[in-house]
Parts: sequence; structure tokens; C-alpha cells
Amino acid sequence: MLVIVLWFAFFGSKMKPPVPPPSPSAPAASTVLSASPSANSATAGSESSGSKPETKIDKETLLLGMEWTNRGGRLSKILLKNYHQDVRRESPPTNLLSLEGEESLRLVCQSCSNALPADDLYEEIPSSDPRVIIFRAEQNGLVIQKRYEWSEDQYLFHLNVSIENRSDHEFQGQVGLGWVARQFAEAPKKLGLFKGPSNQRSFLYKLGTKVTHVQKRDENAAFQGSIPWIGLEDRYFLISLISRQISNNQRLSFTHDGDRLNMALYSDPAVIPPQGRHEEQYSFYLGPKERGSLKIAGVGLEDAVDYGWFSLLAIPILELLKIFYMGVKNWGIAVILLTLFIKLVMNPLTIKSMKQMKAMQALQPKLQALKEKYKNDKQKLNLETMALFRAHSVNPVGGCLPMVLQMPIYIALYKVIYNAIELYHAPFFGFYKDLAAPDPYFILPILLGISMVAQQKLTPSASADPMQKQMMMIMPIMFTGFMLFLPMGLVLYIFVNTLFSVIQQYMYQNGIRWRDVLRGNFRPALIPPSD
Repeated sequence: MLVIVLWFAFFGSKMKPPVPPPSPSAPAASTVLSASPSANSATAGSESSGSKPETKIDKETLLLGMEWTNRGGRLSKILLKNYHQDVRRESPPTNLLSLEGEESLRLVCQSCSNALPADDLYEEIPSSDPRVIIFRAEQNGLVIQKRYEWSEDQYLFHLNVSIENRSDHEFQGQVGLGWVARQFAEAPKKLGLFKGPSNQRSFLYKLGTKVTHVQKRDENAAFQGSIPWIGLEDRYFLISLISRQISNNQRLSFTHDGDRLNMALYSDPAVIPPQGRHEEQYSFYLGPKERGSLKIAGVGLEDAVDYGWFSLLAIPILELLKIFYMGVKNWGIAVILLTLFIKLVMNPLTIKSMKQMKAMQALQPKLQALKEKYKNDKQKLNLETMALFRAHSVNPVGGCLPMVLQMPIYIALYKVIYNAIELYHAPFFGFYKDLAAPDPYFILPILLGISMVAQQKLTPSASADPMQKQMMMIMPIMFTGFMLFLPMGLVLYIFVNTLFSVIQQYMYQNGIRWRDVLRGNFRPALIPPSD
């Protein structure tokens, strides 16, 4: 396990995820027009002829506070009312457009015969519906209208883009929807070695039915295919652009320019005759990575929450965590109850593993005697060792196999708690105000280290090698160091799991059964328990 961890730490991060190659028929990246904020204008920073004065329009829903600007006809601020910048309820809401230079919902065009109207030509068109806002611009014989619509209780928006060609020549091009964001600063390392979980932004996309998270944060990509959606994610929040006109000729592009992140999703190439009209249909999601909210989009956006290979286990575990929370109204207690519940479900396998390890420990003197007796005859030693195992009904891998069967469940539980938006700024008790933040006083990591030492002392060892025993005693110290700056909810889960393992080990060694504990009888049984 140590070799695997070190290999991934030093070499795994350098591996590039496979990215589908560009289609031979796809236009070259150098043909992109309107790909930068100033590309629609004749001169960057200058106003176009007929420029409209900038106006800001405030809108509000149950979940969001929005500020719209006629500059490009797009959002200039998006506030998540239920998610604040820190644990104080009076702190400002999280703004998904908080960094300077960020631009939302830009119309971009690839291989276009005409440039799209400049950003400063847009004006708001009055609408009688408070959940609709419309912007319109005209230039170079093109009339663009952007109509946005949303619901009171969703993070999902819908956008209709209408392109009217009033020129006397045909318009050709591939129109798309883009977003420019800035990268968050990377968290500094603590104590020169450890650091907390990364909250930097990275790209992700769905190609066909497969969701890919672009792990290398400075990687650029541009390719063609059936692309239902693309996105930009951090640990807890997602910005996603969704196509409502799926085809095999769609294109996406991801580019980096320093800390500037640029993504765009292009529809089919369009041909608009003189006096003709063309429409594009999009949706976009701006909000938390919460499965129920993501499902509303209807395009598999809930798969943006990355549980890796353990989704089949992780999703039921997440739903179970929510059920516990509904009963106790405290996410920290819900994590404890979930951990205990899974530990109890796995108890039969744990007991079986303990029995096998204890039996192996009891056989150590006889195994050592066989090694001395047949030290010059390896074949005979193997035969006599297997005969000894059969005589005492001991399986040499019996102590490990039950633990291996439990590992997928515990890894899935780890992934759920690590990614759960439900723990974001969720209080536990007292001075623990945020289960998504590290323990500010290091109390839980230290308690975890102590419980791991107790577990090492109680667990039967199948090996008499003193060097191996010393290495095992170093592990709690190393693990405590790793836990110092990880989210408290995650440390709480590992601590409760370890503490319960210590209790299980103690009960087994002293013949105390769970049925006796539930009846209030703590007297040891005469024989080791089987449940």
C-alpha cells in the first residue's frame, strides 16, 4: 500500500487523462472569432458606434441574488443565499462571479463570416414576466436577442439565443456559449509539508455518456462530439453550460491563460440566409454540487459529483446520511450515526477477521518451530505449514479477506463525506462551527492518533517480526499528521470508525456480546462471541 501511495504521489499526478483528439473535420482553433472579451469590438477598451450606457438590473429568487448588466447581456453577480463566505450567518453570500475579470454567458463564434455585435451595444428589452430578462443588440447586419428564464426555487436557468440576419449576404459560423473565470489561489502548505484539500477550479465535461474530470489544471482541450454539458467546478460548487440541441458536431474548448480559465460550448455550424433567422437553446446551472438540484437539469449533471469507482455504494450512503440528519438535525451527529450503522452492518465480517488473526497469533510458536526444523527444505516447510493450518482450521488469508471486502464500503463513505456539500459550513457543537474546515485545535486528529495506538495494542498480530511491529506503531503518528488539515467531518468519521474498532476488539477479547450490552449485561461470556 505504501508503494502504491508513493507511486501516485510522485508519478500519478504527472499522467495526463486521455482527451479525445480533434475531429479532422473540425475547424482549427486559430479560426475562433469573438473568443476574447474585446473581440466583438473594433478596438479593445473602446466603445462602438451607437454604444449604450451601462445599466445594472437586480433580480432575486428564493435561492439567488442576481445582478444583470446590459454589457453583453449577461450576469455580473450571482449570490447563493444559502451558502455564505464563512460560518457566520451574517457574512456575505457566496458570489460565483466574485473575482475581477470574470465574464459569464459570453456569446462566442467560430469560423464566422460576420463578427457578432459588440458587448456595449446590448440593451434591455422590457418584459412583463419577473422571471424573464431579455437583451438585444444589432451590428454588422446581425440582430442578437438573448432571452433568459428561471424558476424561484432552482439553480437552473434557460437561455434562448435568436440570431437574425438582416444583411444581404449569407451568415455562416458555429455559435457557442462561453464563460471566463479566474483561478482561486492555492492553499499554502502547513508545517512545510501538509496542506488541506484543494479548492482550486478545474474543468469537467460529458462526452456521450461519460463524464470526465480534467485533473491537470493547466491543460487545454478542443474537440468535437456529442457534448450535453461542460462545466467548471471547485470542491463544492459548479458552473455548467448545457446544450439543448445535442448533435455529433458540437465542440468544446478549454483554455488557460495564467489564472484565467476560459470554457466554451459550441452548437452545430449554422447557415443563415439573408433575412433569415436562427435560434440556439441552452441551459446553465450555477449553484452547489447537490445531487437533488443537479438532477433537475435532466442531462446527468448529478454525475458531476465525483465518487470515482464507488458511485454505486456512495450514493446510497449519502441518502442514508441525509436520513440520519433528518432525525437529529446535526450533520456531525449524522456522520457519527452513519459510521456506527455501517460498522454494525460489517460486524460479522469484522468478528471473523479477528478470529482468524487470533488463531494465527496462537500458531506463531509452532510456525517458528517448523521454520527452524525445515529451514533447509523450503518445500517440506510449505507442506508442513499448510498441514498445520488445516489441522487447526486456520485460513492464512482469513484475517485479511473480510477486511478487503469491507474496504469498498469505507472508501465510498470517505468519498461521500469528503465531497458532501451538506457539510459545507455545517456546525457540530460548541467551538466546532464548520465540519468542512480542519479542526482548529487539532483535538480530533490527536484523539484519532491515540485511538489508533490503542487499536494496534489490542489487535492480534500474525507476525512476530519486531521491525514490523515498530513500523506499525509509527503509522498512527503519520496518520495523525495527515489528518491535521483535512476537513473535520472526515476526521470525525475516521476517528469514530477507529474508536468503534477498538471497542469491538476489546469486547471480542473479553467475550462481551452486543446482545448482552443491549440488555445491560456487561459480564463477559464464557466463550468468544460469534456476533
